[in-house]
Amino acid sequence: MAQQEWFMVKHGVTGRGLANSKTDSQLSYRFQQEGTGFVFNVTGLDDQTVEQILELRQELNVFRFVQRKDQPLVKNWYYVEGDRVEYDRERHTLSIYAKSEIRYVPEDYFAD
Repeated sequence: MAQQEWFMVKHGVTGRGLANSKTDSQLSYRFQQEGTGFVFNVTGLDDQTVEQILELRQELNVFRFVQRKDQPLVKNWYYVEGDRVEYDRERHTLSIYAKSEIRYVPEDYFAD
């Protein structure tokens, strides 16, 4: 298996999934570090999903999963800064700024 990477947006209070690039083939994203934070630029979202994300922007978590060949899955958990979640209707691009990241390997936390 080559490297796989996917992205999810979840409501931080209820845990409800709002967007998932692994299951939604229309969704694509670009991730980059910006200063001490991180920016996700997301395209391919339907209008209803965009509205839900914008409505819940103060309560979002973003996850980025990275699976490399012969290595355990790495989960990156980002805390979103709600005032910096914006939608550019002209470009159909949702921008999400996250101010911090927690990186961990989920299998390290499973009991044997």
